Amino acid sequence: MALVLVVDDDLSFRFFLKALFETDGHEAVAARNGAEGLETAHKRRPDLVVLDVMMPGGGGLPMYRAMQADPALRSVPVIMLSGVGGATFAHGLSMCQTADGGRNGDGSTEVNEPFAYVEKPPRPDRLLELAHRALNGAGNGTAEMAGLTARAERTGQDGTGSDPGGISRKTGQATASPRAATHDAKENERMPYKILVVDDDPYIVKYMVDILSDNGYATCSASDGSEALEVLKRERPDLVTLDLEMPNEWGPRFYRKMTKEDAFRDTPVIVISGLSGIHLAIRNAVASLKKPFDPNRLLEIIRETLEKRGELAAEAPVTHQ
Repeated sequence: MALVLVVDDDLSFRFFLKALFETDGHEAVAARNGAEGLETAHKRRPDLVVLDVMMPGGGGLPMYRAMQADPALRSVPVIMLSGVGGATFAHGLSMCQTADGGRNGDGSTEVNEPFAYVEKPPRPDRLLELAHRALNGAGNGTAEMAGLTARAERTGQDGTGSDPGGISRKTGQATASPRAATHDAKENERMPYKILVVDDDPYIVKYMVDILSDNGYATCSASDGSEALEVLKRERPDLVTLDLEMPNEWGPRFYRKMTKEDAFRDTPVIVISGLSGIHLAIRNAVASLKKPFDPNRLLEIIRETLEKRGELAAEAPVTHQ
């Protein structure tokens, strides 16, 4: 078990990353900015650092520069995460190397490249793959892996020319990719399952939409229960993921209105919330996950639920008007 230090100013993202590494079998600690991250690194001596670039109160580049100047931390692999492009990051790293004139423990001023650079939002499986390589001492992943990761996140590919798989709405079988699913819809009249994400946190919505899209699902979203009801009627999703605590109209009230509609009474709902006792809030939910949740577990629940739904639909007798 390795110790992973996660440094990011976004609370939700820290929770997601911490949960991701903990469910992968590691111990994870978190810091809110570069200054706090450096202090934690000195105290805990992590095996891996996952570090955001742009943060108030102490950014990732100054922290990385300080780690490079410290003999005790210089060899710790670092995966940099940011919404800025790779070229912008490389320029910032070169400026960091020359601006302060600081020296490393060996007397040099060189700033080595981090193990890898990944553009946000990272794909969880790809981030874990990079982390495994870093922890196993598999050389620098910047050129070999991070470039592929950045391209993968832009194109939906894994760098090898193959796309991540998804689930066909009609057959319940795996499709080649989100794009392949669209192609299949034209050629074979198959459509991907559609999932409605309801949450008032825009970052969580984006995070979940990215995960679901990467796994071949169509998505739509809403920021509260009132908007969700409109989207529900317009998009007619196959499944809903539902936060409980939202402004304007919270989750349980939306669920009551939803189940009064004949067309949506049997639409499966997965509750995802930071509240305690969430399993009691909507008793007919197919599952209740507490934030921060394991994305792999969420995908497993979705897959099993929709496969069962597809089987029931296939077994239902056909009625003729």
